[in-house]
Amino acid sequence: MPLFAHPIVMQGDDAGWGQWLQEHQYEHTQFIQLGQAATPAVLWPDYDLASWEKSKRFERFWLNTHNDVHQQLRGQFGITGIDLADVDLSNERQFYQWLDDHAQEHANLRAAFGITT
Repeated sequence: MPLFAHPIVMQGDDAGWGQWLQEHQYEHTQFIQLGQAATPAVLWPDYDLASWEKSKRFERFWLNTHNDVHQQLRGQFGITGIDLADVDLSNERQFYQWLDDHAQEHANLRAAFGITT
């Protein structure tokens, strides 16, 4: 069962963003655990994707780290995706496009892992 129940959040909704980050982290943890349980085991780094700080410096760090995680997951399953670090989250159009693209990629990853709703 997917743990990322709220893949969309309103821009500027700090509480919603916090929930998004937490559920997003839970799903990435699930991916890591499934990789560890595979035969042969696939080991991915367990980055803290739930942490957040309202600063451009931290936002850039988070986006780059998050993109690196997705590149590793994509490589395992042959999934394509966008550069998740190439976004200005303060730009409303880019923010919502990024959320949509990200939600689709998580759906593709869940399918690759065999996670069903």
